[in-house]
Amino acid sequence: MKLHGLTEEQYLAWHRDGYLVLEGFLTEEEVERYNGSTDDAFARWHAEGGGNPEHGQLSHVEQICGIIEYGDEFLELMEHPKMMAVMRDVFGDRFVMIDNDAMLKPPKREAHTNWHRDTGSRLIVNEREVPFMVKVFYFLSDVAYDGGCLAFLPGSHRLPNDRLPKVEKQEAMPGHARMTVKKGTAVLFDGYTYHSALNNFSDETRRSLIYNYGASFVRTWPGYEPSEAVKAKAETNLRKMLLGVAPWVADPQAFPEPDPAASATQ
Repeated sequence: MKLHGLTEEQYLAWHRDGYLVLEGFLTEEEVERYNGSTDDAFARWHAEGGGNPEHGQLSHVEQICGIIEYGDEFLELMEHPKMMAVMRDVFGDRFVMIDNDAMLKPPKREAHTNWHRDTGSRLIVNEREVPFMVKVFYFLSDVAYDGGCLAFLPGSHRLPNDRLPKVEKQEAMPGHARMTVKKGTAVLFDGYTYHSALNNFSDETRRSLIYNYGASFVRTWPGYEPSEAVKAKAETNLRKMLLGVAPWVADPQAFPEPDPAASATQ
């Protein structure tokens, strides 16, 4: 099998664990740029009343649902060439964007969720197991051990529901892996992987941009549908496919190959 963005070791780790950590995925310049743009987006979001779709109302965090509406740089991050190469390795040549967010997790705040799966579905496509959905976190700040980590139960995407442990406190989950990461790290995970947000006991705000991709027949979640202004910017087959402007696009030539010398996943 030809891999486009992952090494064989990373590909095997993805299937073994149900998540993958790509350190240094974003450059320092990209992190600085996205941090500034995120601050501007939240200033605009607050000025406009801070509204979100009903299902986007989360406790203990600040969240902008549909961050791609707040600047072309967020739309460009949706189709980051290196991440598109990774998505081809886990999905194949057909997938769509189903939601996207900016999230700030302030210090000294409880977690906004406990252990869960994002989907109850698993897929077999052309005799190949593929995820129903894959979520990508781009971390724009360092995340300490007690800094409200994203956490996973490794290998849980292979477990039936009745074998998943239940805990009252997020940090009590046996065998969990905390994403204690440096800014610029990208973390992706299968929506069937058991995961949680942990409590932020630190003095720092956890900052992240989140993009969720789904199998080609999945539609954008309600409330995240791109505006007409954003859809008007879908001038390439790749962007049309991601935004659902032209469903069922399957064109390998739509994916720009990342520069191997600049790839952070190798």
